[in-house]
Amino acid sequence: MRQWFRDPVGFMERNRERHGSIFRVKLGSLKRCAFVADPDAAWTVLSGDPSSYRMGPTNQIFRPVLGENSLFLLDGEQHKHHRRLMTPAFHPRTVRGYGGLIEEIAAREMAAWPTEQPFPLQQPMRRITTESIVRIVVGVCSPERDSQIRRLVPEMLEIAENPLALMPQFQRELGGRSPFGRVMNVTRQIDEILFDEIGLRRNLRLDERGADVLSALAAPKPHEDGFMTDREIRDELLTMLIAGHETTANALAWSFERILRHPVVHDRLLAEFGSGDDGYLDAVVRETLRQRPILPITARRLTVDAELGGFEFPRGWTLMPCIYLIHQDPEVFPEPDRFRPERFLEDPKPSSRVWLPFGAGSRHCVGSHLALMTIKSVIRVVLSRAVLEADPEPEPIVRNNMTLAPGLGATAVLRGRRGTGLRRRQPAPAR
Repeated sequence: MRQWFRDPVGFMERNRERHGSIFRVKLGSLKRCAFVADPDAAWTVLSGDPSSYRMGPTNQIFRPVLGENSLFLLDGEQHKHHRRLMTPAFHPRTVRGYGGLIEEIAAREMAAWPTEQPFPLQQPMRRITTESIVRIVVGVCSPERDSQIRRLVPEMLEIAENPLALMPQFQRELGGRSPFGRVMNVTRQIDEILFDEIGLRRNLRLDERGADVLSALAAPKPHEDGFMTDREIRDELLTMLIAGHETTANALAWSFERILRHPVVHDRLLAEFGSGDDGYLDAVVRETLRQRPILPITARRLTVDAELGGFEFPRGWTLMPCIYLIHQDPEVFPEPDRFRPERFLEDPKPSSRVWLPFGAGSRHCVGSHLALMTIKSVIRVVLSRAVLEADPEPEPIVRNNMTLAPGLGATAVLRGRRGTGLRRRQPAPAR
């Protein structure tokens, strides 16, 4: 368990080298558990019958924060019902409407960046994604509440970085003095805001509602099919706020870490920005998420006996498709250590059976279109306006909560702003 938290990449790679692409692990109290890095076996787990491969039981440590009604914890018909109600808010057509908002937030954030001194891009990326997801999910509320929730969500995640914060054996509040107690104190503050806003949105007329997710979920009446209780809405809102903030911020940090270390990629992106064609930008983002997936694993609990990759697994076992190792498999992605966006422009393109940053099957991330659009919008705004440099050495991969993040926070130097006549960054050797 300690090795997994301290060095997740080393832990995965060492075990694959010693034991092959499917290997048993013990993670704390989780004794019957196996990592699955064989692509076909992983696909079977991810796309299999949801009643046989259940995700809800694997996420139980989040229940005190996310509640009983989060997509992360639901299975079966409840999961299908909630996902159906939430999908319209994240449809590609809906998501495109948020592009201008995200670009505006990114441009405003850039105005305060220091020049000629190193700073971690991860911090401003978090501010951008926090404000963006709050505006998209919660919409327009009072300035005080808006400021509070943008402060509280990152605060909750910062406390949860402590591995003891949510582990079942340490879920004791101790008057708010324990890590778990501090997490729950912040959760209750967020709850107060969300429940008040849900009550307000229930009473809005059709012409008064905004385009935010909360207003859409609160609109149906109790007798209508799309109705969700206040508690159900609260649980899904908090899930979206947490999931949409941290993962997208880390994906953006990795994107800049990769781009700034590959001048050819950087310069081709700049040339594309004026063409109206986002094909290469999309390939860059996909290659970033291939080489640096934010979530290294996902998990399913077996409710039946299963055979995978020549191994028999009794029901009750937890199987963890290992996204990181599949993305680094040279038989799946030739030369996996090379940052080569062109692989996503060539025929045949990598299959969705092996490119898995958002999972697959019925649990494929409902917010994937929003995440990709956010990442591309912020990259376009930043690179078209800023002259950035980074140390040529790649940053180490470290654990950040449940995600993988750049070890130095994607540190860069702002040398100037485009159109000001300031000097162009010096090319660095690609790695």
